[in-house]
Amino acid sequence: MMLFGKVPRQLCALKKLPWSRDSRYFWGWLNAVFNKVDHERIRDVGPDRAASEWLLRCGAMVRYHGQERWQKDYNHLPTGPLDKYKIQAIDATDSCIMSIGFDHMETSSICF
Repeated sequence: MMLFGKVPRQLCALKKLPWSRDSRYFWGWLNAVFNKVDHERIRDVGPDRAASEWLLRCGAMVRYHGQERWQKDYNHLPTGPLDKYKIQAIDATDSCIMSIGFDHMETSSICF
């Protein structure tokens, strides 16, 4: 019984470790990696596909012209001709998109 009494105190002590502050830097770094523009990828797959990949990778949702449903899953991006799917709308609520990734949309069909 005494063993279980010590465990919660030990867990509470973990909250005070300095690495918890450092995790914020890790997540900032990871978000920057997800937002990095890959110009070669844009050239290879087209601007709308590359922008879709970026947005979905960062947790946003995308809707294409002529479709009612929102695309939420990166692994279920539509296949077919690269110029067939043009982005109509973006829902970036609670996503990790950053301004450094906006170059993805520079040459896409997205209008602001």
